[in-house]
Amino acid sequence: MKHALFAALLIAIPISFAALVPLSFGQEEGRSPQVSLNPEISISSPLDSPVRHQQVRAQTPPKYCKPCLFYAGDFDSNASDANGLANEFDLIVSTGAAVYTPFIVPKGKTWTVTGLFTNNFMLSGWVLDPPVIPYEIRKGIPATGGDGGKIVCHGKKHGTLVVVITDYTSILASIVSNIKACRLPAGKYWMSVVPYCTNVNDGACTNGYRAFLSNDDGAMTHRYGPLEPANDSFFNSKFYGAHWDPSSKWQTSKRFSVGVEGTEN
Repeated sequence: MKHALFAALLIAIPISFAALVPLSFGQEEGRSPQVSLNPEISISSPLDSPVRHQQVRAQTPPKYCKPCLFYAGDFDSNASDANGLANEFDLIVSTGAAVYTPFIVPKGKTWTVTGLFTNNFMLSGWVLDPPVIPYEIRKGIPATGGDGGKIVCHGKKHGTLVVVITDYTSILASIVSNIKACRLPAGKYWMSVVPYCTNVNDGACTNGYRAFLSNDDGAMTHRYGPLEPANDSFFNSKFYGAHWDPSSKWQTSKRFSVGVEGTEN
């Protein structure tokens, strides 16, 4: 199911890269369009161009992924399917929505995970309130969905926002760090990191706050580590009536922009 959201406003507005610096908790006013209950944000490229090509070679990871084990790649505004899927817990999506994105620990390796992040469109507020982010890593989610498999690592950590891409609509990395006791042997896993904005006394939260996990269909610039499996993400949201649905039921992204930090042995 695909819904165009904000396309008319954004069609002529290119999205550019900004300095990769930590963002203080606060709201930038007057930049975000009005939002709706739509679970998807779709961004039309300036020329409505097709996907140029997908680069599958490893590149230099972004500066905020350190030490970086895996990064799926940047959002590409020139891709024909430039969009994102609801990934949020806020006053609008009051029971939450989460995208679970796959990653691979290579054969013969063990990863000690110390950080996770998702790159989200943050609308009507560049803020986390409370500044704590829940995270999960799961394994064994069935290919057809309907079940969340088994939780391997989970918790809540103080969250950090880092600007990734900014213009009329902004993408920020929602990062959790200092994860402890999360060792992953070789295999396939799914991760989620969901930004919160639930403080009724915070104007950012009450002014139509929304967050959408950006896809990385297209050039996948800065991709690092094992290639993210395509068409293998899941969407779970009581609010939208999604019960561990393959994300393809809700929009057409093949991959999403997420990352894993830590060490390998």
